[in-house]
Amino acid sequence: MADIASGKHPFAQRLLKAKLPMIITNSTSLERSDGEGILNNLKTIAKNSPVVNKQTGWNGFNILHREASRVGALDIGIKQSSPENLSKAKFVFLLGADNNLRPEHISKDSFVVYLGTHGDEGAYYADLVLPGAAYTE
Repeated sequence: MADIASGKHPFAQRLLKAKLPMIITNSTSLERSDGEGILNNLKTIAKNSPVVNKQTGWNGFNILHREASRVGALDIGIKQSSPENLSKAKFVFLLGADNNLRPEHISKDSFVVYLGTHGDEGAYYADLVLPGAAYTE
C-alpha cells in the first residue's frame, strides 16, 4: 500500500487513469496496531489520485463500519458506544443488532423502538416492535 501511495507500484498509474475510482476498507482494518499507517496510506492514495476529485465532486473514499448506524452516531457527536450515551437519550431506535445492550443502559423515560427480524434482546424491552425483512426475503 505504501508503494501505491508513493506512486512506485504499477497500480498507481492505473489508478491515475481511472474515471471514478474507489477505495473501500473496513473499520476493523483501522483498529489494528498498524491502523494509523493504513489510514495515512489510504488518505495519500485518495489525495494523489482521482479517488477524491473536488472539481467533479467525486469522493470515492469509503470506510465500512461493522455496527449499524455507526456513521449516523458519529454525525450527531457520539464518538463511541457506551451506556452513558444511551442514558440521556429520549428516543432509542434498535435495529435488531443489539444483544450487548441491557435495559439498565436506557433511561426510564426513553421511548424505545425495535426493528428486526428475529426478536433479539432489544425486542423484550421496546415500547414499539416493528417487523423487518431478513436479507433472504
